[in-house]
Amino acid sequence: MRRTLTKILLTILTLQAFVVSAKAYSIKVEIQGLPDQYVYLAQYHGFYVYTLDSVKCKNGIAEFKGTNNLPRGIYYLYIYTEEKDRWTRGEKLFDFHFANNKTPLILSTDSDDPLNHLTISGDETSKSFNEAQKKIQLYRTQLEEKSISLKYGIYSGKDSLGLKKEIDSINSLYLDFLHREMKRQKKGDFLYNLYKMTYAAQMSDCNPITDLDFSNPEIINTPEYSFRRFIEKYCEKNIDAYADNVMVATSFAEHLILKTAPKSELREHILDHLVINYLYDYSPDPRLEYVACSLFEQYYKEKPQWLSDYDYSVLKWRYNNTKSNIIGMKGKDIVLPDQNGTDRSLYGLKSKYKILVFWDSECEVCIEKVGYLQADYHTLKTMGAEVFAVYTEAEYDQWKQYVADNELDWINVSDPETVSTYDVDYGTFKSPRLYLLDENNIIIDKDFESAKIIETISKHEQKR
Repeated sequence: MRRTLTKILLTILTLQAFVVSAKAYSIKVEIQGLPDQYVYLAQYHGFYVYTLDSVKCKNGIAEFKGTNNLPRGIYYLYIYTEEKDRWTRGEKLFDFHFANNKTPLILSTDSDDPLNHLTISGDETSKSFNEAQKKIQLYRTQLEEKSISLKYGIYSGKDSLGLKKEIDSINSLYLDFLHREMKRQKKGDFLYNLYKMTYAAQMSDCNPITDLDFSNPEIINTPEYSFRRFIEKYCEKNIDAYADNVMVATSFAEHLILKTAPKSELREHILDHLVINYLYDYSPDPRLEYVACSLFEQYYKEKPQWLSDYDYSVLKWRYNNTKSNIIGMKGKDIVLPDQNGTDRSLYGLKSKYKILVFWDSECEVCIEKVGYLQADYHTLKTMGAEVFAVYTEAEYDQWKQYVADNELDWINVSDPETVSTYDVDYGTFKSPRLYLLDENNIIIDKDFESAKIIETISKHEQKR
């Protein structure tokens, strides 16, 4: 789907990679009606887009040239419409295909409709992609607009059913178009792979990995609707769908990685996507943290060459704060004094369910979540649950006063001497955090909504 440039610019990494000198490549641009201003050249690359160069456009004419060979791939031009707010008011002009460093590529269009009025000379495959891109943009825009209307309930009843049929019809035409474009290309060539990835990512019932040649490094240089969406679709169908069987999910992740060549940039991108996606808070299911930790242990024991020292230290820190509190694992014991100075143990609780809460009395969100638990506490007790609340800050007297004033009748503990390792064992780099453990101290849920704690426990009761 068409993305706003705001979203695109959030992922742009500015590179000073090319020096204007000898003409190793040349991209000439003519945009009628464009005021004199800078035009920027950017490249799609894996899960990122890179700004490569900028040229002042005079009388609608600019030329990008440099000493480095540009790799074959899809590039795009963009401008800023207001220099005073340049990071939020940019505008993408059009995508184009670049494959030949020997022959100048000439791009001609106007500022009224840059993509649809674009003509290309200098490379036949670039012309082919340009015509296809116009259709791709049309289909994707139509699908996005109608899907938004359906999502937000602008239509209902028969109108809604009609809209669904219309979306299916457009999607079918789009798939037919992609399939035809793919068949026009040489199997395994750049544009063949681009259309194949786009086709597979668009199919609702397709396993998006069959027949794709991962040995071709060029597939990484494709737009977000191609390589990126292709990998995301694979994750949806083969990893996210197996959150209830993390061993299977992990095997699918490893299968994807092994399709790539060792030490290849393609493997680097896919590994980073998988580990970051499932180790941080982007995953659709916290159980999939197991996948990320397994991959980290296999591929990140030593700092990978492609990661900076800082990036690796942050990733390793997050792994260390996750590996001991994955759903399905036995949680670590916590032994800390309560407000009366008596040591209390998490393992010592004999309840059917243990609700482990990490909180701070000066955190508004923490207070809100504790309030929900307090309102449901009597019902929770009847369900066989007990609350073990760990105060995460150092204001010992303030904590005791809050517990007393608010009559928090469950088990309240703190760590005034900083002797516990709960901060790493349960990843309390953020608060509040909630865990649900069973009588054997197995973590059965985490980071759920405290307002839905009764519903959460009821679901687990049905699985017993």
